[in-house]
Amino acid sequence: MSKQISRRQFLLGTGSLMALGYLSWLGLMPGAISAGNKNGTGKPGTLAGQSPPLPEPVDCDIVFRNGLIIDGRGDKAYPGSVGIKGKQIAAVGDFQAAPGAVEIDARGLVLCPGFIDVHSHTEQYLAAGGGAEMLLLQGVTTHLGGNCGTSVDRVGAFLGGIHKLAVNLGILAGYKHLRQAAVAREGRQASAGEVAAMQEKLAAALQEGAFGLSVGLEYWPQTLATTRELVDLCQVLKQYGGFYATHIRSESDRVLEAVEEALEIGNEAGVPVQYSHIKTSFQRNWGKMKRVMDLLDGARKGGLDITADVYGYTFSSWDLGSKNNSINEEDLILALQQPAVMIGSDSGLDNLGRAVHPRAYGNYPHILRTYVLDKGVISLEQAIHKMTAMPARRMGLKDRGLLAPGYKADVVAFDPGTIASRATRANPSQLATGVRWILVNGQVAVKDGQATGCFAGEVLRRARTW
Repeated sequence: MSKQISRRQFLLGTGSLMALGYLSWLGLMPGAISAGNKNGTGKPGTLAGQSPPLPEPVDCDIVFRNGLIIDGRGDKAYPGSVGIKGKQIAAVGDFQAAPGAVEIDARGLVLCPGFIDVHSHTEQYLAAGGGAEMLLLQGVTTHLGGNCGTSVDRVGAFLGGIHKLAVNLGILAGYKHLRQAAVAREGRQASAGEVAAMQEKLAAALQEGAFGLSVGLEYWPQTLATTRELVDLCQVLKQYGGFYATHIRSESDRVLEAVEEALEIGNEAGVPVQYSHIKTSFQRNWGKMKRVMDLLDGARKGGLDITADVYGYTFSSWDLGSKNNSINEEDLILALQQPAVMIGSDSGLDNLGRAVHPRAYGNYPHILRTYVLDKGVISLEQAIHKMTAMPARRMGLKDRGLLAPGYKADVVAFDPGTIASRATRANPSQLATGVRWILVNGQVAVKDGQATGCFAGEVLRRARTW
């Protein structure tokens, strides 16, 4: 990972050219700039001793000029421009645009991919036609809903019934809904026949585009799920693709045992695991985060594909209504610094767009302002990598999460001097500041810091792997 860029460098719009070749984590993606070429158009470089050819103008609808580019890979920021044609990024770096492009002065702004929130509970709000101003003004262009086992009854019907979206939306199949459809009488463990019925329903959800299976093992009746039952369900994930997103059985006193159970399920079923909103709650458990990370590191060394997500607050929803903070900031910082931990919000909104926790309105600017620009816990390049390319890879999105030619034009331009959350514990539904421009699939969703009311989001479905 790159060294942290100073705030002075941000504001002056300086930086060095990015190091080429960081493609091993994501694989060679469409339109990646080849060595020897810095005009962002995919044209080959020149041989030694030859005069370089004049770059061909790039056909663009919109060009952000002279910003500081952080492309999502984790490489160093560098000065340059981003060109968009239709729904796709056409060029990144130093290039000439063909006549007719709308040019936007991005001096003093960071240009990066739209943030992808891999852990949200906003699917009902978005499907009901919510304008998502609170998400867009954080820099978020994609949400994955249906987390913690609470999702929708029928994935295909839900996705097919969406007629407009302000941001891109995908969904997970929720264990709670599988169980409610299959278990005849609650208050007991599922029978073998009922587990088989849940497997059939999960298979249907995956075929209809669900990105995986989510569970919330601290919540009734999901507490009744056995480890064996979850392994059996994850066998369906292995067959149809997708990942296992787990709100583990305990985030406090038995957190280590709960992590071990998640690892056991992933290893036995042979499926990727996403550890939801990683934390070690309550003061008596503070300091256990290091042991949690050691367990995850050991599992990865053993071949398990496991990542986690974390939000940027020291109080959870359990703490609302009190002044308590159940999360230790040192543990939070340790999680943020781990290469295998991405950033998610655990955000929830009612159908009117109201929040109960400030993370729904401020998670991303709060992390950028507090833990990146002010405290320097991680670099801006690392933070944006955790907000873009990492969640894109976990979701299997091959054309989002990077600023690169051929990718979908989900683009953010924000001011590092003013990016900040205004949402508080007492008043959580306050819009963030600092995001100046956002494109969602090539359409302007935020202009000069104001949401435009654009509904350019797309329904996302897991790519077929069977």
